[in-house]
Amino acid sequence: MRKSVITLLIAGLFLSSITTSQASYDGILLGDYPRNSLIYQSLKDDRSVALLDQIIVLPKEHFDQQEAAAMISRINSLPFSLLKKINNQGITLKLFNGKLTDNPTARQLAGQVPRGYTSNVTWDDVPGIGGSKVVLVKIGSSESGKGHSSVNLELHELAHSIDRFVYGEISGSKDFKSVWEKEHEQLFPGNSYFLYPEEYFAETFAMYYLNNETKELLRKKAPKTFEFLKQLSLH
Repeated sequence: MRKSVITLLIAGLFLSSITTSQASYDGILLGDYPRNSLIYQSLKDDRSVALLDQIIVLPKEHFDQQEAAAMISRINSLPFSLLKKINNQGITLKLFNGKLTDNPTARQLAGQVPRGYTSNVTWDDVPGIGGSKVVLVKIGSSESGKGHSSVNLELHELAHSIDRFVYGEISGSKDFKSVWEKEHEQLFPGNSYFLYPEEYFAETFAMYYLNNETKELLRKKAPKTFEFLKQLSLH
């Protein structure tokens, strides 16, 4: 557990040093995907689809459409206003197969052991990375235990980029740090992973939007954090 926790932490922090503004999609935008596909059939026919068309990048090769559709559906649960801000900031969420380091924006990490990691696991084994304009998440790795310990991979990793680009690193703000200091231990007791406010933001963001169960757990155990995210969703 500790290994996967450290891996996900580093994934969230490391991309601040990676330049992706000139990166190509190296995939297919959802908007260019066939409308009769399983992915499109699973999406609600609402105004957010036009935004998802520009945010989601799919693999060029064969992939599990059912799993990818579920991942996109979870992103579609975000407020329309937030999806619009994500799109306006030029943030894309790329779903991939294979290794993280097969992707151009993470290729330079191939074969490297993540900082603070002592085993033989390398960046090639990490299922997702966020914090830049290109968020990478592996298809089929959404749930905790599939190479990470987050409640949801795609929401957590996307949250790092939302934190940085949409909200101007709000996890480092005085208001959020005040909430984090009071509640990180009661929500995640004994977990050193959440000694970093940016990781606490990403994980609580994922809890808030994943489903009613995780949202209610957040409300009960970290009411101030819940209220912070609630107010953030209104802007």
